[in-house]
Amino acid sequence: MLQNKILDTIRKFNLLSTGDKVLIGVSGGPDSVALLYLLNELSIKLGIKIIVAHLNHGIRGKSADSDEKFVRNITSGLCLDFFSKRIHWSRAKLYYPNEEMLRKLRYDFLFDAAKKYRVNKIALAHTLDDQAETVLMRLIRGTGLYGLISILPKRKIKSFVVIRPMIEITREGIETYLKKIKVKPRIDKTNFSKSFLRNRIRYGLLKDLGKINPNIKQILGRFAQQAAIDYDYLYQKSKRFLKLRTNSLIKVELEKFRNLHIALQRMVIRVALEKISGELRTFTNKHWEEIQDLMGKRPSGSIVYLTKKIRVKKDKKHIIIYA
Repeated sequence: MLQNKILDTIRKFNLLSTGDKVLIGVSGGPDSVALLYLLNELSIKLGIKIIVAHLNHGIRGKSADSDEKFVRNITSGLCLDFFSKRIHWSRAKLYYPNEEMLRKLRYDFLFDAAKKYRVNKIALAHTLDDQAETVLMRLIRGTGLYGLISILPKRKIKSFVVIRPMIEITREGIETYLKKIKVKPRIDKTNFSKSFLRNRIRYGLLKDLGKINPNIKQILGRFAQQAAIDYDYLYQKSKRFLKLRTNSLIKVELEKFRNLHIALQRMVIRVALEKISGELRTFTNKHWEEIQDLMGKRPSGSIVYLTKKIRVKKDKKHIIIYA
């Protein structure tokens, strides 16, 4: 039973506790609708309270409005609180939304809703399929250990804990469950467009790999979990070498830094960047090569610019990361 699988994941990663107030992001698609019904069925057993949040992006016209109406209706049928918002692009002066912009708007909306209802957990409907697709997508584009972690079951963002209770459940399992409870979710036709890399992986590469090994999704999921364990070890170890002087300046002793294994050197820089800027997406391999050059032959006082604001400076005794 799917309920038992989701319970196993919740217990394995300590996702929920008695008394938790959980905001579920529900788009109206199969995954988020299944998550809503599953957590609602388990809410008494888990001792949690559920609030439903839906963001109407407003970029699919009547279809987007129908999605919102559908989510509102199923939420009402379950006697749960419902919170929604519609984005008006002309008012926001945002006329050409891209994937990254929509992602940011979605998370900002969820955080606002979480504050409004004073929840301590935000539940999202990422599945094992999403995990497998993300691992492959990042490998194709080029990534390091951090990128291979892909989608974490539990992660703190700002002051909220974001959980993904269905991260070990396949899309096939979700479809079977929805048929069993006789719920027909909304379908976003853009999910089938071959113009998106994720969809080409989903309907092409992943299916072909499945013919070689039917357990490929589980294998990629375990691979991501192992990457997360290895990353966490390096992350915790690297924090010992940082000297936080202010929120915008961190010092690392140059000789100690030079003597570290290269994997730890990279992690020290990543952790420093995370603490100062909270953003790691702009840190590239080219930046790392410049930092290596800085540690070596470049003279004291030399500076590497990682972003317009974040810099790495070398003095006689330290590597200094600052904004």
